[in-house]
Amino acid sequence: QNIPYTSLLYSSTNTEGVLDASTGTMTCDHPGTYTATWSLMSYDNAGDQPVQIHLRKNNGQIVDSHHYSWYTGSSGYVYDNGGRTIVLHLDRGDTLNLSCDNCSATILPHHLLCISIHYLTIE
Repeated sequence: QNIPYTSLLYSSTNTEGVLDASTGTMTCDHPGTYTATWSLMSYDNAGDQPVQIHLRKNNGQIVDSHHYSWYTGSSGYVYDNGGRTIVLHLDRGDTLNLSCDNCSATILPHHLLCISIHYLTIE
């Protein structure tokens, strides 16, 4: 499922790309090379399913973007902080979004999820 954004701390662009916060989807308006960086903090209790997050391009999973967090202890919990940076090519109309394969564990709301997409080169 797509990860939507309930609020934006800051939003700025040097292109006309559109971020739909309600769906968490960014639509590319200029072809070129981009970086996408995200970080998150999760809270996993004993017995929770793993947190599994991927970056998706045009609804296809980018395998190398996999973020996995899982607590295997028999009791207790763990806080886990992590993130990824991916360099990728986007064409006009391509979409990017973060997707959670299993969201039953917690992505902490006060640390929530930070994503930054940067336009590097023009084609």
